[in-house]
Amino acid sequence: MLLPTVCHAGGFALNELSARGNAMGGATIALADDASAAVYNPAGITQQPGTSVMFGVTAIAPTADVRTGPANETATLKPNVYTPPHAYLVHQLNDNVWLSAAVYTRFGLGTQYGFDWAGTSSTYKAELASYSFAPNIAFKVTDSLSFAFGPEIIYSSADLRKRPTSTTDMKMLVDGVGFGAQASLHYTFNDEWSAGFVYHSSQKQSDSGHVRYTEGPGMRDQAVTIKMTLPASYSLGVAYKPNKDWKFEADAVFTQWQDYKKLKYDFEDQADSTSWKHWRNVWRFQLGGEYMATDWLALRAGFVWDQDPIRRGYEDYMLPTNDRKIYSAGFGIIDDNMTYDFSLMYLINNDRSMDKNNNLVGATHITNSRAYMAGFSIGYKF
Repeated sequence: MLLPTVCHAGGFALNELSARGNAMGGATIALADDASAAVYNPAGITQQPGTSVMFGVTAIAPTADVRTGPANETATLKPNVYTPPHAYLVHQLNDNVWLSAAVYTRFGLGTQYGFDWAGTSSTYKAELASYSFAPNIAFKVTDSLSFAFGPEIIYSSADLRKRPTSTTDMKMLVDGVGFGAQASLHYTFNDEWSAGFVYHSSQKQSDSGHVRYTEGPGMRDQAVTIKMTLPASYSLGVAYKPNKDWKFEADAVFTQWQDYKKLKYDFEDQADSTSWKHWRNVWRFQLGGEYMATDWLALRAGFVWDQDPIRRGYEDYMLPTNDRKIYSAGFGIIDDNMTYDFSLMYLINNDRSMDKNNNLVGATHITNSRAYMAGFSIGYKF
């Protein structure tokens, strides 16, 4: 299960954090009524008595056609399947204090082309994996208002490969740990309406490792460190429950990609280099609904519209993306204290045309960019 994750949210942020959340387009910030609240909105765990756990996985299969180079060659992304896992624990200490712990993936990308495709001098493989561990403490301030906060520890790793010359293969492998923080609120207006807010701080990552070359003049194996800043984000959700069978939620997520200004490469024995990003801040809007068809079967659906942060002139082959839409559906089975959740998602990226820049070998066109996702989670309430 511990494999790198594919980029299919704004930039390389990920929002596929539970099967129930996936089926509802991620719109569970204000609902926050199962163990996945430990990641979607930790302040919402005060709605849950006792102890609950959840774990699962989302399988992601991306595809896209990239046409580039003087000969207008078309390369199709390798048909890889990525499987980011998730696991959550919620525990009530007393009438006013709850604890939670979450392990999940919030950032990642996976892009792989053929070894000898037209853009191989820029990249033929790029994988960024990250795993977050986020413990939180939540307080019930009043019967309606709850507040939570805690650290976020991110382990990240990268596997970057390209061919600087026709006879040279370069492989860069790095990893490291960074630290950030999060804070959240949950407010219940009445039996029908509730709202939630979550803040994630920006986070500096410094990953160290080695770069290795098969051959090439002036190129030798050496240590390298990659430095970057992961963006802050702000999420707001409003939920409506007209009766005991129906639940609806609408969310807005603002990601501050201006924090991600550059990727800096510090080499041991050659000149350092900087890949400038200058990405823009973007919005993600998500809608979700749930219907209790019976007392043991929940039916769910969702829709997401997600902006792409990459400005014109700063595109590269690591992230062949654009604005996107996600359609989702799923169901949950309730068996006493056990829950079994399933989800399917279909992502459509808009086509994109890019002029040649420092990252591209020529004018480039991206078409048929899709991702197919299936999720499963299992939960238990003690």
